[in-house]
Parts: sequence; structure tokens; C-alpha cells
Amino acid sequence: MISKFKRARRFLRAIIILLIISLHSSITGCSKPSDNSTSQKVGFYFDTVVSLTAYNKDFISDDSNFFTKNSDAEKKCSDFLDDCLTECSHYENLFSASKEGSDIWNINNAHGKSVEVDSSTYQLIEKALYYSALTDGLFDPTIGIVTNLWNFHADSDKSIPDDKTLNDALLHVDYKTIKLSRSDNKYFVQLTDPEARIDLGGIAKGFIADKLKEFYKEKGAISGIINLGGNVLLVGQKPGTESSFSVGIQKPFGNSNEPILTLSLNDRSLVTSGIYDRFFEKDGIIYHHILDPATGFPIKNNIYSATIVSESSVDGDALSTICFSLGTEKGMELIESIPDTYVLFVTNDYEIVYSDGFPGIKP
Repeated sequence: MISKFKRARRFLRAIIILLIISLHSSITGCSKPSDNSTSQKVGFYFDTVVSLTAYNKDFISDDSNFFTKNSDAEKKCSDFLDDCLTECSHYENLFSASKEGSDIWNINNAHGKSVEVDSSTYQLIEKALYYSALTDGLFDPTIGIVTNLWNFHADSDKSIPDDKTLNDALLHVDYKTIKLSRSDNKYFVQLTDPEARIDLGGIAKGFIADKLKEFYKEKGAISGIINLGGNVLLVGQKPGTESSFSVGIQKPFGNSNEPILTLSLNDRSLVTSGIYDRFFEKDGIIYHHILDPATGFPIKNNIYSATIVSESSVDGDALSTICFSLGTEKGMELIESIPDTYVLFVTNDYEIVYSDGFPGIKP
């Protein structure tokens, strides 16, 4: 049976993360100046390690002096990545269910009253509700009251919620209790069930990755990598080369830098949902963090992970969880109905199953 993973190992794997990017750059700080060198910054947000990479060449001004342009570009790139980490902090302070004063915390603690929120919070919840309706509640952002009953982070606490507590919580899982409204450029969210709790963990990182990509392009960074703990968004393509980014999909329960498959991609999002990231084992049974809104227990199937390749990371984030929950057959059917979106499953016997046209697979 699979041995227990320590939390420290989860953080280490988050740095290399579910995906291994082939770049010649350091883990922290900035690389040595050269026209094709990269800068990289690392932070801890959204309960995971965030790694942001950009190319210094994107910050070279046309009128820069030949002898100073590389060092200037490196500093500008470093400053830009610091600004990106500030953006991460901003979104965490909006979307975190546990941070007092965040938009989500305010909604969850408003006792059924309407709460004014940031436009980004409104947009994210609106997208979550789209996928809730699409899946008839299989993807449900009000799962928070059930999620709070489980502890998939601690090594020592392996408690399973008792049936009564779980069934009582399930009475308050219903995405239809979320009401959105707008007035005079103001945005409002209401939980009509005061006991319901919103948890956007299944979609927020994808939304943030897309916002960061917009920020990259706005600031002139046309090539780079946004890695939010398994949500990887490739910006453009590698400069100065005809090759694509090489991205490895983590082997479930393998070593932290052990890919089961390597992809060659540009300007795409790649998101993986798997049972090996947050789980505990008790009496020979693995309990993982992808919960069924109908039962409150972890989804049971023969899948270790589901990976989505798409243009949008917010869509990939939601769909990776949804496809994992649906299983290979129904998940494949859903993805084949969505243009330019692909799924790859790793089963519990390490068979790789993927949709037609899945991009970037290396021989």
C-alpha cells in the first residue's frame, strides 16, 4: 500500500510541481544577464508554492545603451515578477475562504445577507456557477461546509466525519443558493442559505493564472511560465528557438520530479487534478480531497489523475476536477463536446488514456 506523504514533501513537489518545465533558470532570484536569460520568483500563496518565470529580453528598451541594457532588463524583469507576486497576494485576499475580511469570508459570514464584492470575485463565482449548472451540481462551489469537515493536510489527523455530521452538512450544499446581482457598476453576492459555505479551491487558481497572463501581456512579457501549484499556464513560446516548452505530467505517487509523460506545448494551459496531492490513508483506504457533493466522501473510481490542456486555465481548472469526478468514459464525452480542449487520464494501474488530438505528446 502507498506510504504516507509528509507535508514537507508536498511543498517540495509543489516547487518542481506536477509539471517539470525545461528551462535554464534558477529556482529563486534572477539569472545572469543575457538576451535570452530568464528571471524567476517564488512565493507561497493559495496554500501552495507559486513559481513565476519571464524572459529578461522582453524588458530591453530599444534605446538602451549596449553596455547596460542587459542589467537594466534583468532588474525590470525582476521588478515585474515582484508585481506579479503582489497580484497573487491581492487575489488570495479576495478568494481565500479562511482569510478574515476576504470577499469569500465576508459572503460566508454574512448570515444570508447580500455582500458587495470585487468584480473579479463576481466573475469567478459566475464561472463556477456555469460549471455547476453544466454538471448538474457535480461541481459545486458550496462544498465548503463539507470540505471543512476533512483534514487532508495534517499527517497525524486521519479522522473521518461521522455520518450525522456529514449528512447535516450536505443539506447545505446547493449551488442554487448563490445569487449574483449587479447595480451601478457594483457587484453583489448572496448565500440565501446562511449555513452554506463557498469554497473556490477547484477553480480559483485557474482564474488567477489567466489574470496573471493578462498582466504579463499588458507589461510586455510575451514569453514565460505561470506555475500556481500544478496549474501551469505557458505564455507565448520559448524565444530564440523553434522548440516548444517541455512539460512533464507528474507520475501519481511517484518521486517528486518523476513524469509519467512529457508534452511539448506553447501558449497553453495545463491543469492536473489527482488524488496523490492531498490525501491520507486509513485502514488500507485512501481518502483524498476531491469530494462528491452528493455523498461528502472522496470520489471513488479507478483514476489517479485527470489533466486538461486548454487555452483558458480557469476552464482547465474546473474541467480537470469535473473529468476526474465523471470518470474516463463520461469525462471523455464531455471534453469531446468542448472545442480545443483535451483530457488525459492516468488510471490506478497507470494506464494513460487521452482524448483525440491531445496535443504535444512526445514519442
